[in-house]
Amino acid sequence: MSLSRLWLKAVALILCIVALCALAIAATVIPLVKESTSTREERYATSILDQVASLVEAKHQEILSYQKLALEARKRELGDITSVFAGYLDAEQGAAQNTPGGQAAARTRALEFARLFRYGQNDYVWVSDFASRLISHPDPKLHGADFSQVKDVYGNLIVPPMVALARENGEGFYSYWWNRLGKERPAEKLTYSRLYRPWSWVIGTGVYVDDITEEVERRKAGLIAELREALRRVVIGRSGYMYVFDEDMNMIIHPNPQLEGTNFATTPNPRTNRSLGAELKEAARTGQPLRYVWDRPSEPGNYVYEKISWVRRHPGFDWYIASSVYTDDLYQDARVLSGRIAGIAFAVFAVSALLGGVFIRRLVSPISRLSKAALAVQAGNLTVRTGIVRQDEIGILSREFDAMVEKLEDHVATLDAKVQEKTAELAQNLAQLEEANRQVMDGISYARTIQRAILPGREQTPAPISDHFVVWKPKDVIGGDVFWLHTDDDGFLLAVADCTGHGVPGAVMTMLAVMALNRVVREHGAQDPALLLRELNRTVRHTLNQDTPEARTDDGLDIALCRVEPGNRRVLFAGARLSLYLAENGAVEEVRGDRHSVGYRSSDPDYPFAAKPVALRPGMALYLATDGLLGQAGGDKGLPFGKNRFKAFLEAQHARPMAEQRAALLEALAQYQGGQEQRDDITVIGFRLA
Repeated sequence: MSLSRLWLKAVALILCIVALCALAIAATVIPLVKESTSTREERYATSILDQVASLVEAKHQEILSYQKLALEARKRELGDITSVFAGYLDAEQGAAQNTPGGQAAARTRALEFARLFRYGQNDYVWVSDFASRLISHPDPKLHGADFSQVKDVYGNLIVPPMVALARENGEGFYSYWWNRLGKERPAEKLTYSRLYRPWSWVIGTGVYVDDITEEVERRKAGLIAELREALRRVVIGRSGYMYVFDEDMNMIIHPNPQLEGTNFATTPNPRTNRSLGAELKEAARTGQPLRYVWDRPSEPGNYVYEKISWVRRHPGFDWYIASSVYTDDLYQDARVLSGRIAGIAFAVFAVSALLGGVFIRRLVSPISRLSKAALAVQAGNLTVRTGIVRQDEIGILSREFDAMVEKLEDHVATLDAKVQEKTAELAQNLAQLEEANRQVMDGISYARTIQRAILPGREQTPAPISDHFVVWKPKDVIGGDVFWLHTDDDGFLLAVADCTGHGVPGAVMTMLAVMALNRVVREHGAQDPALLLRELNRTVRHTLNQDTPEARTDDGLDIALCRVEPGNRRVLFAGARLSLYLAENGAVEEVRGDRHSVGYRSSDPDYPFAAKPVALRPGMALYLATDGLLGQAGGDKGLPFGKNRFKAFLEAQHARPMAEQRAALLEALAQYQGGQEQRDDITVIGFRLA
């Protein structure tokens, strides 16, 4: 295999330059390597500095580990103490379960027990209601006090965050500053609160963590003492040393004990007249050494000797660790070496420039012509040619480039015609596709108008309903959820249904469901919701031909149907896999529907749906919902919203006006859903009678 001429030329030049450099190094640098110690000393100074910084970091991590383990131990202790007290409350509550007036007496005993309960260093448990009122506290000044607006010395609320943690998560930890029992000075206190649901209490206890802080400071002081002894044995060069100062430029460690504990924030750098401490901190930030002039111990006040300092910042302790040495100690030989190297480097540079200039000129000239031709081709000029004739790789590249441009010119002419033909064809197909898409979207939009038209409007709200809200959120433009209303002289029927499918199929099923409901009410009256569900089941199966063996479809619906009779102060409820929710006085009751769907091929046409009577009481709120809300995924783990979360929402919100409930429900759903896609059509109706 023949060697490239261009490669041979390049290698020959490189060998010449390397040979000159090698001769220069052998003649001048090698004799000085043995004599020069500056690099070694500088490396030693920074190495010691890095080792000390690593040691400080290791000690810092050790202190942090102690602090973390101590806090975790405190948290376990608080959880155990609260569990013991909760066990006592369970015992009292269970013992009084079947005794008339027993619950009130049990609460009284429990609160008195809590006031007398002590452990540790005069630590205690407390009890609060949901309004942040301390219903049990050992301090008579705080027992029964309203803490809803009380703040600690830093302006943070104390009890409300603990109550919120317990109610939202069942339990939680919180820190604030407070006076230890029997003392006047505030200290940080770690608290653990827990929800005791049977009596709507929040119980908790806390412990002061000032002993942990004191131990951390003690260990930090021990670290300083160890470092002081270690750093006083370190010598850099002939007279260099190491020292440590903090963010406020207080000297922590220094070889001169008289300087320890002093502040040098105002000590100037004689060269710049700026704060020397500030410049040292800046050197730590940039990672570059700081050079400045200083006096020698033998010549105090004579600030003419140059020093160099390397600084590392330890963010954990907010310390600055520095090493300092006079440059004369480090660079005496380096200056001699630098002068010789500079002279040699200049000579080598001059020779290399002369030889390289001649070679590069011959190399760059044809390459420049080739690049200009390439730029012309890029601009669209396919008639350009390089015209370079050489007997090396550049000549071969030029000939191939010219041949390629010639072929490219032929191909472009052919491709232009084909591109124009395909462009016209694609434009025609795109126009047809856009027209088809427009027709589909127009149809879906009109279907949404029709679907909205069959839903009851606000003006159809029955007179007995004093307040209500409706949440209807289809997954697509149109959906498979529907709500339906029928009124008569004695009351009204209200239904919420979840039909098979989404989008267009689901919307068609909703229209079928509404027509079927209207039909069964006309034929069988509006008095018995259980009878209506049975007839609705038969009607849907028959309408969709799903009552025959050769049926091809299997569609149906789940439905919650209420017969509301204000005069009789009752509601008759019948459901097919959907429930009725009743809310009053902070409690929620679920009236479950039958576990049997309506209209499917597998639905029993003779299934006896049950009508469940519910007594209406003043202020009671009633809710109907499809499973789209309960099944919506969200949260940190992507789990469904679920019945428990829905019931908890109703417990907290049912007493508010319905419009506010609707806004709160939509906000809670949006927060829980986050970035998750809506999985199903969502319908929720809530109402309250006058």
